[in-house]
Amino acid sequence: MSPREVVMPVVRRARQSPVTVAVFLLVVLTSAVGVAMRVAHHTMGQQAFGPFRVFAASTGVVAFLLTLAGVIVLVGASERLMGSWRTATAFVVTTVVGTGLGALSAFIDLDGRDAGALILGRATAFDPWTAVVGTISTASAFAGPLWRRRIRVNTLAVVAALFLYAGHASDLYAVLAAAAGWILGEVLRKTPKRTGWTRSSHRETRVLLGTVVLVSAVGPVIALVSRARVGLLAPIAAVVGTGPVTPVSGCRADGVAGECLRHLLAYRVSDPWTLLLVVPPLLALVVGALGLFRGSRFAVWLVVVIDTVTAIAAAVTYTAVPGRVARLHGTEDQFIVTLSIVASVLVPLATAVVLVVLRRSFTVLPTRRRLATFGAVVLGTAVVLVGILLVVADASPARVDDPLRIAVAALGPISPTTFWEHLPSMDPGLRFALGIAGPVLWLVVAIAAVRPTGAAPQDHDPDGTRDARDRARALLKAGGGDTFGWMTTWHGNAYWFAPDGRAGIAYRRNGGVAVTLGGPFGYEDARTPALAAFARHCDDNGWTPVFYGVDDSVAAPLRAVGWSTLPVAEDADFDPRPWTTSGKKKQDVRTSVNKAKREGITATWSSWHDLPVATTRQIEAISEEWVSERELPEMGFTLGGVDEMRDPDVRTLVAQDAEGTVLAVTSWLPSYREGRVVGWTLDVMRRTGAAPNGVMEFLVASAADQMREDGVERLSLSAAPLAQAPGSAPSGDGVQSLLDLVGGVLEPVYGFRSLLKFKLKFGPDLHPLVLAYPDAVALPSIGVAVVRAYLPDLSLRQTLALARGRG
Repeated sequence: MSPREVVMPVVRRARQSPVTVAVFLLVVLTSAVGVAMRVAHHTMGQQAFGPFRVFAASTGVVAFLLTLAGVIVLVGASERLMGSWRTATAFVVTTVVGTGLGALSAFIDLDGRDAGALILGRATAFDPWTAVVGTISTASAFAGPLWRRRIRVNTLAVVAALFLYAGHASDLYAVLAAAAGWILGEVLRKTPKRTGWTRSSHRETRVLLGTVVLVSAVGPVIALVSRARVGLLAPIAAVVGTGPVTPVSGCRADGVAGECLRHLLAYRVSDPWTLLLVVPPLLALVVGALGLFRGSRFAVWLVVVIDTVTAIAAAVTYTAVPGRVARLHGTEDQFIVTLSIVASVLVPLATAVVLVVLRRSFTVLPTRRRLATFGAVVLGTAVVLVGILLVVADASPARVDDPLRIAVAALGPISPTTFWEHLPSMDPGLRFALGIAGPVLWLVVAIAAVRPTGAAPQDHDPDGTRDARDRARALLKAGGGDTFGWMTTWHGNAYWFAPDGRAGIAYRRNGGVAVTLGGPFGYEDARTPALAAFARHCDDNGWTPVFYGVDDSVAAPLRAVGWSTLPVAEDADFDPRPWTTSGKKKQDVRTSVNKAKREGITATWSSWHDLPVATTRQIEAISEEWVSERELPEMGFTLGGVDEMRDPDVRTLVAQDAEGTVLAVTSWLPSYREGRVVGWTLDVMRRTGAAPNGVMEFLVASAADQMREDGVERLSLSAAPLAQAPGSAPSGDGVQSLLDLVGGVLEPVYGFRSLLKFKLKFGPDLHPLVLAYPDAVALPSIGVAVVRAYLPDLSLRQTLALARGRG
């Protein structure tokens, strides 16, 4: 490759991002001037002024490279999102607002100094990260729902952690710049703005909360190694850092709360050994955060316990000191000290409360075996450590007669500091044992939690049903299934298998009702006998069996033994081999295909893992935007999402324009017979707001072309749940009335009935799917169970919203 081929792409990119290039050069120039001034004056910026002060004080290679990387990545992304002039405006305005308002903080700590000179000095102390944070915060308004939320949450989490734990002036400037950018972005954005809370998918909720917890784990470390810290949450870092054997002046029964706080804030980790002892409880928090990313319910409770223990330790440390905060020495402000103490207790508690409230977004449950293993390992370690501490304490000249204090020592770095102020001088052996016990316990907690939290990839197995899902997958490939066949491999299902292992049924239980996901799957001759065997299994467990979404091959034998049925959906399919777009009924499809070809739109058939990363990121953003536009939580059961698209056996069909921008995406579930794919079922359908009309028709027609080439026998447009074809005879059953009500209410949100009309454009064959039930007395509970299968997280508020929408 010639030098020209290397240079020209860089030049083209630079021309497209002039503001980014200008800021990059400004950083390099001011850094060079700052270094020159430092060499000339042999100081760290004492004679520097204005915008050079920060660079003169932070000329380290790492800081310099991080700043340049921040400019290239964040300012560059901002310029791509909102254009050059808006980027330049945001860079200047957020810097002026953040630094200007931050300079007013000088009034809080004048300490006899001249206010004007102090404010002027702070107002001219330009920090490039203030501008970078403000610019990307402004640009977030121009991103889609997924990245807008991610940019804002991540930005807020980082700057808030730095401000609350370290509390430097530059951290305050960054917080103010981020807030200013948020407001400025909404002002500059001309498109209609949506007000109110924007819903996140379960997956995005996990990402956001995991990020917050991860940042909260890093925050105390930042504060402990910081040279000076005045943040509101610095006391948490101090409590974590001191532990039970570090003497802290004022933190004693006859001490003063203000003095205790002041000396805790002055504490700083200065050696690797002490920092190593501090890390284990924070490492456990990191493991919990990684588990949250994977949707682990166990990780939720792990983080809740750690945050609660941290809050209790902070509360005991300060409230155990009887001296009132008013009895302060020096110039500390009573209100600030009180606020800092309160924040140190309430912030971790608030995090715990949010996790408990949103716990239903975390559906991955560990097996009972892994829970038992975790409990046994942690409890066993705690018993051994307490036993060792009791033995060491008994042999020590400084006798400790209170077993409770020995047990509390096992909390190590986050045990209340005031618990140990009364101890006489400890010999080295006892001090070492007390200092090492807590970190060892928390390290064991972190390691033992890896598997049950799902922080390790192999633990992604909700309900402990991985073996059952693998068995179901093997049966589906060998013997096949119905329309809902591949959906039985999704998370959240329970499984029943015939004694001979040749058939199985997937179901979800709500209360005393077991709602199946379609009919039996497996070898065809074993499916009908499986109906009676599953019914007996439910009867043995006191459940009412309900076969949901089954065709006549399943419904007929059930009716023969006295079961009742009612229609719940229409399955639409056709044979793609003879199918074409010719004919008057398919005119809309034909027009859409021709339009897409003229506009250079292409369709890519691929598995998720074979798609480029840039494409999958766009698909995730499109899906998140779709979820955010709905007032109800994600539906499951027979409706998939991005998580289901990641299955290696599933195929995606992506519509992209000539520049590679994703316009729409569909996913297709396989149907097998004797180990060979004989059909595909449409599942996910998502499109961007900018996609041209007819793009979905183009994708389905393209799928038919692909399947024709592959010799596939059946293309199913899937069953539109809670929707029936025009002219279907209504039923007078109470459960039918309930399902009709739910279907009508969900129509404006999910468009099931509109979706059925869309499918009719392709001239498919329609097959009614029914719900089969044994006893009409159970109809009310059956109706509730079906609704709960689709909307397990439906709250009372959302139920009322549904009712209002219906009205």
